Amino acid sequence: MDVFEKKQPCFTQNDDFIRLVQVVMEEPQIRHTLESILRLDHFHRKSALNTWLEELRLKQAPNNFISALACLLDNDIARKTLDIIREQ
Repeated sequence: MDVFEKKQPCFTQNDDFIRLVQVVMEEPQIRHTLESILRLDHFHRKSALNTWLEELRLKQAPNNFISALACLLDNDIARKTLDIIREQ
């Protein structure tokens, strides 16, 4: 399996991820937080996301929200998502 094929379901076929992007576009506070995280360099973005994901797991946040955010650990997906956020 090609590396790109492994990433594609998270970015294009994951309804939870698509919904996350929609929420980000509708909620200024979430948008600001996520944009701030996505602007970080690779190491710091992953660190911030992993910290946020762990907090969400401890708070028993919905699994679909957690899995959607986890997609952003991928560099290409994070970059594309930041581009989408900035275009709006």
